[in-house]
Amino acid sequence: MKVSRYNIFVPLHQNRILAYNGMSGGLAVWEKEDYQTYQQVVDGKPPNNADALRELAKGGYLVNDQIDELAVLWQQYRKHRFDASTAILTIAPTLGCNFNCDYCFQGQDKPQEAMSQEVQDALFDMAVQMVPWIKHLHVAWYGGEPLLRKSIIESLSERFMHVCDSTGVRYDAMMVTNGYLLNAETAKSLYQRRVKQVQITLDGMADYHDTRRTLLTGKGTFQRIIDNVKEWIDDVPLGVSVRINIDDRNRENIHGLIDDLAAQGLANKKNFKLYFAPVEAMTEGCHIVADVTMQKSRYADLETNLFRYAFEKGLTSLPYPPRFRGTCGAVRPRGFVVVPNGDIHKCWDTVSWPEKRIGTVFKLEDIRQDEQAMKWMKWNPFENDTCRNCKILPNCAGACAFKFVHAEETRGEAAILPCPSWKYNIKERLVLRALKMGAITSDDYDFDAVKTNPAQLCADVHIPGKSLPDKMKAAYAVAAK
Repeated sequence: MKVSRYNIFVPLHQNRILAYNGMSGGLAVWEKEDYQTYQQVVDGKPPNNADALRELAKGGYLVNDQIDELAVLWQQYRKHRFDASTAILTIAPTLGCNFNCDYCFQGQDKPQEAMSQEVQDALFDMAVQMVPWIKHLHVAWYGGEPLLRKSIIESLSERFMHVCDSTGVRYDAMMVTNGYLLNAETAKSLYQRRVKQVQITLDGMADYHDTRRTLLTGKGTFQRIIDNVKEWIDDVPLGVSVRINIDDRNRENIHGLIDDLAAQGLANKKNFKLYFAPVEAMTEGCHIVADVTMQKSRYADLETNLFRYAFEKGLTSLPYPPRFRGTCGAVRPRGFVVVPNGDIHKCWDTVSWPEKRIGTVFKLEDIRQDEQAMKWMKWNPFENDTCRNCKILPNCAGACAFKFVHAEETRGEAAILPCPSWKYNIKERLVLRALKMGAITSDDYDFDAVKTNPAQLCADVHIPGKSLPDKMKAAYAVAAK
């Protein structure tokens, strides 16, 4: 037997360990005897506790000598990413928006035109051509603000449902919306058309949100969004995922938002959960906010605290490391983003830049040979030294491919360290889960001892040709020892 390369350990009192394995997803509290058996394997000595050995192998912490975990992970990743039985269509019926957010990656000057009937027909034909070869069609409604063109969503949904139902293909959908137009009537209409989940965004308490996510007229939007959701949340089983974008300007405002949502009666709803996301200067359209983005380690500390607080308020689920997070539609063979003029992209971060399209719904045969398309399909985290050697590769899978394929677009720390927050707080999140599940208590660990050190997961930077500042290099070098 040998030790897994994807083990992450959190020290507990009394010589116990909170152990996580990224390949198996196993999370367990090891007693002293378990760790002694593990250490015997590390030292190359015959283990003297057969029961402990079996349990460690069952959890994936130990593997057979003949197993190449990286090769096994690569095969699992390929099967997951290149599964052609599912098609993902991200559809923007308009790129126009009724909001004016300064950090929007699409920029401020958005085109207002709607998707024409001609484009809708060609898009539907594209779906019809895929249906015989797939088992599942998933649509993500996107914008701009997609609900500005609600009739297009309803019409295309009806057509997609009909062709899928008649051929035995499963159909479902989700939507990214600012929530301003998401009243009860609209929520019912979406759910009837198999939209299972909507993502809306709140960026702080009302007084702050209403300075940051305003209508084009400058009018605030917070209470209208909340009132919309409250109008139907108990009657329509439509899942709401509230995204809270965080930067240096609003980081101290989020606890108040959580308190407000709980006070407004949205806590402990099965279909209402929130999560947190760092604002990043991903594209030219939002480079103006590069100076207010948070340092990754500072954001990760805040995120850990917020997850704990929101869970205790009944507004989020316990975090658990994801599996292959970086396999969105952009890197899948049948993942496409279609904008109002019929252009096809691979990633929704590129929709405002026609030069980054991979084709058009009017000439699908050109997509396979398109240079932009090849960039996305050739991208592979296993070919990047940092990703390949990182302990959270099974969870992350490279995270956001855009930061690699279009690395020149990203500004700020994310341009050099395009890792997700899990790399900076995975131990804290595991402790939170174990604590709230009752596997450990607050007396079982010291806070400073469970802090995640990203350099112990993988000390290198991701992007060839880009390097850390000297001060950060030195810190990583020390931490890696």
